[in-house]
Amino acid sequence: MRVVADTNVVISMLLWGKSLERLFIMVNRRKIELCFSPETIDELFRVIHYPKISKQAEKLDIHIDALIDKLLAASFICHPLVKVAAVKEDESDNRILETALAAGAFCVISGDRHLLALKNYKGMPVYSPAKFLSIFAG
Repeated sequence: MRVVADTNVVISMLLWGKSLERLFIMVNRRKIELCFSPETIDELFRVIHYPKISKQAEKLDIHIDALIDKLLAASFICHPLVKVAAVKEDESDNRILETALAAGAFCVISGDRHLLALKNYKGMPVYSPAKFLSIFAG
């Protein structure tokens, strides 16, 4: 099942685990396939270099760039052709929706309030990580 997880969900899954450990297990067991686009990949690499993120990776002795490279190698990479303007409050959230549409994703997993407020976009559900896990990782 192809899914698009926003950047915060991906980073939390990799570095803070705990509540998202089951999501990481689903990715590793290939129960779900994460989808990215060049734009979402750029954002991911930009965010992992924030001081708080870098500090957490160092604390866990994780080489975050290498970990992201491995994650991306096991992911579906798509190239959106359609621009979306569904989220007016935070234009960058539309990159997640563009990626999901281009990838033919089953759903979006996000903690972002703007995306969650949509509940559904063009027939594709938008789940919080907890909701997704309660339904699919049972």
